[in-house]
Amino acid sequence: MESPRERACPRCTAPAASDQRWCLECGGELPAPRRSSLRPVVGIATTLAVLVGAASAGGYTLLQEDRQPPPPAQTVAQAPPTTPETLPPATGDTPTYTPAPYTPPATTPTTPSTSTPSGSSSLGGGSSSSTGTGGGTTGSTRTRDGSVVPTDEEPTRTTPAAPRFVVTDIALGAAAVAYAPFASDTADLGDASRTVDGSTRTAWRVPPSDDPAVSTQAGVYVDLAGKERLRKLVVRTPTPGMSIEVYGATSGPPDDVTAPGWTHLADRANVAEEARIKLPAGRYRYVLVWITAGPPDGGRPGISELSLLSLQPE
Repeated sequence: MESPRERACPRCTAPAASDQRWCLECGGELPAPRRSSLRPVVGIATTLAVLVGAASAGGYTLLQEDRQPPPPAQTVAQAPPTTPETLPPATGDTPTYTPAPYTPPATTPTTPSTSTPSGSSSLGGGSSSSTGTGGGTTGSTRTRDGSVVPTDEEPTRTTPAAPRFVVTDIALGAAAVAYAPFASDTADLGDASRTVDGSTRTAWRVPPSDDPAVSTQAGVYVDLAGKERLRKLVVRTPTPGMSIEVYGATSGPPDDVTAPGWTHLADRANVAEEARIKLPAGRYRYVLVWITAGPPDGGRPGISELSLLSLQPE
């Protein structure tokens, strides 16, 4: 290797410094100093040593953490963004973009297919469904597009609840009439409505007789305004000890207690302040309580309340 101090100009042999490029004597260009051939080799060796060390360190780290090296990065080609189509300007210098109106695709309504249930038949061009032997009724369902789809489901049937019956006094508030076919036309028969007013403080009494020797011949009948099935008669009286007979009629009422229109239902002697009389089966509109004898003390017999018990819907 040439020493820096021994460097000279090849033309005039004038000495030159190691970093000098032009000769100071003749002005010629000096040749470049020769480099040692070992420098590239040393640089390459150093670079390889650094790479091998880095690879060894990375492999050791992966083995210690027990994981695989990450996959190499992949480059995905992307399509260039599309540029929206613009329309040429109609007038002026500024272009105007007018989007095309959106038109929804035409849809064709789909009619669901119908299947013929077991026991049904189809005749001619139209279709008809008939009920099978099971007794069910074929219904139909209307869809949102207006078509009707038959169904095989039997419609729900609601069974009405059975009415409940309670024992009711149907004489309360009904029409009560004094019945005295043998009394004179001028006799005061009294107010018979007191026997169905719901109060025992009021009472009806038989009209007074001009002849004390004649037995009492009077009573009260209740008009139910229709034929009713009766179960029991309850009589309340302010004159206990009297005797009564009970009759029923479906029309009329008959003018005479002995007429065939009246049906004898019961009789009771020595009636207490409250007497409960069971009546035979039958339907009657008129019920007559006929007083046949007064109390033992000779007072005028009377009735404070009459109740006719019947089984009626609640």
